Amino acid sequence: MQRVLLVNHDTGMHSDLDLLFKENNYANFVIDDVRSGNEALKKIVNGAYDILLLNLMIPDTDMLGLIGKLKHLRPDLPVLTFSLVMEYTFIKRYLTSGVNGYCFYKQEETAEILKAIRTIVSGKWYISPEMVELIVEDALYGKKTDRLDALTEREFEVFSHLVKDETPAVIAEILSVHTSTVALYKSRIMDKLRITNLVEMKNMMKVPSMA
Repeated sequence: MQRVLLVNHDTGMHSDLDLLFKENNYANFVIDDVRSGNEALKKIVNGAYDILLLNLMIPDTDMLGLIGKLKHLRPDLPVLTFSLVMEYTFIKRYLTSGVNGYCFYKQEETAEILKAIRTIVSGKWYISPEMVELIVEDALYGKKTDRLDALTEREFEVFSHLVKDETPAVIAEILSVHTSTVALYKSRIMDKLRITNLVEMKNMMKVPSMA
């Protein structure tokens, strides 16, 4: 039996995956699901799982911090990240945080996540073709060094919340720091990215193109 822990704020995905497993003769896959990172940490401490599926777009979550804690508690646990929105800038960074792959989860084409799960459970890496294409385009056609690479892990996490228009108070609560600390990080981010406002920061989220 293969035990799957699904970390996702959308409860409907559990039934979709369960149906997908049954339709493809994967009756040995059993899904357990939680809706937050804290619940996931408790689950993997108290239970044995073969793979963890993590939605990168869970709101109000220190995602890099969560991935670090998950890998610290269970370094042997394969982690497949996924999202319904292709946020290239974020995902590229998350792929270097210790996870085992990324799947662009399309509700009308759910079969890909089954392939991703099967690949990662077998001990291999998996990255969605759409993400691979963007990585190649970025490498071949990017004319400038990615300034985001200069950000530390914590600075990047603050950046990821700022571009979502979350307030310093909300970010401070998510990251368990003081609002003054968030302000300091914001200042450092602006300096490193050589920008002066949030509009310029959001423009950095654009997906690379071949043009």
